[in-house]
Amino acid sequence: MAAEVNTDGARKIGLLWRGNRGEEPYSNPRAARLKPLMAAIRRLNVAAEPVVYHDDAVASVREQLLGLDGVLVWVNPIQDGADRSRLDALLREVAASGTWVSAHPEVILTLGTKEVLYRTRELGWGTDTDLYRDAADFRARFPGALDKDTVRVLKQARGNGGNGVWKVELVKPTAGEPGPDALVRVRHAMEKENAPSDQLRLRDVLDRCEEYFAWSGCLIGQPFQQRLADGLIRCYFVHDEVVGFLRQWPAGLLEPAAEAARHPAPASLAEEPDTPAYSLLRRSVEQEWIPQMKQVLSLDSFALPAIWDADFLYGPKTPAGQDTYVLCEINVSAVWPFPDQAIDKLAQAAVARTSSRTAESG
Repeated sequence: MAAEVNTDGARKIGLLWRGNRGEEPYSNPRAARLKPLMAAIRRLNVAAEPVVYHDDAVASVREQLLGLDGVLVWVNPIQDGADRSRLDALLREVAASGTWVSAHPEVILTLGTKEVLYRTRELGWGTDTDLYRDAADFRARFPGALDKDTVRVLKQARGNGGNGVWKVELVKPTAGEPGPDALVRVRHAMEKENAPSDQLRLRDVLDRCEEYFAWSGCLIGQPFQQRLADGLIRCYFVHDEVVGFLRQWPAGLLEPAAEAARHPAPASLAEEPDTPAYSLLRRSVEQEWIPQMKQVLSLDSFALPAIWDADFLYGPKTPAGQDTYVLCEINVSAVWPFPDQAIDKLAQAAVARTSSRTAESG
């Protein structure tokens, strides 16, 4: 590997994460993973520096950000009891002043909330997806969706790590649309392994989900994917290029019997972008789905985050036995860890974006 270049050049890129500005910047183990990216940026003769964000230090963070040409951000929608509202306001402010921000808060609202599952439901990665704008709409229409499918998955629009994701299943079919007293089995995606599902009245589920509208703005409903036990494929991107895959095995929405059937649980497996097993998925996302998504969402390639990922579940096999894929969620707020092989491409993309912004302002 080439030696790191020490530079005090005109351009500076920050890497921002949430923490305590009074502590050593890399005391956060996740933040320590960003050191190789900083080194890669410096090898391109651009300065790189940590930006540790805290809601109580907005003024000092603002001063630091305004001295940068660009900033890459790693902050979850919900983390340590805090949301991103103050950070997003700050990022909008510094972006308006000319600092390149990835991911920009407006791009997060467009691409990084579960609403994208509804807006892109007609694409090849889509499925029968409902959008509930408020509690009244949810109470009126969700029982009908449950009557049609028997089991549905609900997702709050903003969240991470399975927060606010529920599987809701009728205990037994009803004669017509289920009423508020109908019994349902409920599992949360953050449920402990092998924990039994809760059994509730449908009215209790409707009441429990009402709080999500105040925080996240809407709820998304989708069919439960019956091949969940086959795992999830996380696809990493730099702008609109696939840079790696991660095979994962989520268990939260699986019933204990289904989870026990695949024990021991397979370990997560990071794989190269040209892995043959994912050639169809890569070709579909790069050549079809992302170009279509950009049109639907009115995003150009460079508005896409410098680093982001999309999670896919296995859909039903085709009559010929070929796999299909269903988009589960898109992550743009805090994509870490990301593949080691993506580091140089990510550094190059960040430097290119700040270079183009410098040229535009000049």
